[in-house]
Amino acid sequence: MANRVFELQYSRFAIVLQLFIFMIIISLLYPFLPILLWLLCIVIMGVAWFIFQKKPQIQRFEYLEDQDWSFCFSHLPQAIQHRKIRQIIDHQCYIVIYFYDPLHLPCIIWWDQLSILQWKNLKILAKLT
Repeated sequence: MANRVFELQYSRFAIVLQLFIFMIIISLLYPFLPILLWLLCIVIMGVAWFIFQKKPQIQRFEYLEDQDWSFCFSHLPQAIQHRKIRQIIDHQCYIVIYFYDPLHLPCIIWWDQLSILQWKNLKILAKLT
């Protein structure tokens, strides 16, 4: 299986989408909440967003054999983890990777994190699994 190495970049699309949803929620809450409670909601949502941004991000993953893959994360660039992929689901603008081990959370890969060729290879791989 050639070309099964995927180098991920930072997703700008995911950040823009999150900020867009954040602005919609804040604008919908404005008419229904008193100003102090509305400002408190902004602070809580900002803190929650910041905490979720600290979650480990995949830098690179590579096919080994059968369902075994190696993953390199941003918080531990030297440490390589071996994981078994249970399922890869294509949602057009992002792909979700599920693992057999329930301790590992599913990974989301956005379309702008890969080059066009790597994105097409990953979409083909999603159809094959």
